[in-house]
Amino acid sequence: MKLYLIRHPKPDIKQGLCYGQADVPLLDGWQAQARLLRRYLDTLQGSMAFYHSPLSRAAELAGLISQNTSQPQHALKELDFGLWENLLWEDIPKESIDLWFEDIVDTAPYQGESLQVLADRVWCWWSSIKHCNAEHLVVVTHSGVIKVLVSLLCQWPLAQSHRIDVGFMSVTELFIQDEYISLKRLGAGDWVI
Repeated sequence: MKLYLIRHPKPDIKQGLCYGQADVPLLDGWQAQARLLRRYLDTLQGSMAFYHSPLSRAAELAGLISQNTSQPQHALKELDFGLWENLLWEDIPKESIDLWFEDIVDTAPYQGESLQVLADRVWCWWSSIKHCNAEHLVVVTHSGVIKVLVSLLCQWPLAQSHRIDVGFMSVTELFIQDEYISLKRLGAGDWVI
């Protein structure tokens, strides 16, 4: 099976906003790039299954690229930033951010989810779906979910997952056969070529 992790399009928000699970709108014009992504997916041979985060920024893209066959999954929502949601990062006290970074996996000074809680949620979903019969599993989700799932699948330290960079509407591709997992591309936008 090939697993495609696709990040949602760029949202229409103020630069530097911490938006986590907040439902934010997309920038106008995202559909043109989404249609290119759909054309890329159309070139793949074999059966496909689509899943997505229920947050609108992922659900809208999933609907377009799957022709409304994608299934929403609560487990694919972004990290819940609790009290930090809808605040500018620059307005969050530096001491709170520093406290979070001291133990980024297990702490949540913002009173939302810790990274470990997100990882447990995503891994539980993955464990339930990894034996599906589709040759191509397409997941439209968020940066945090992609970083965590890639780290878990590749057995990288969860504490370092924040170093992974996935752009808006990028594709991360993994090849999975039983226990063998190979990362083919990470946060790439080369599907538009």
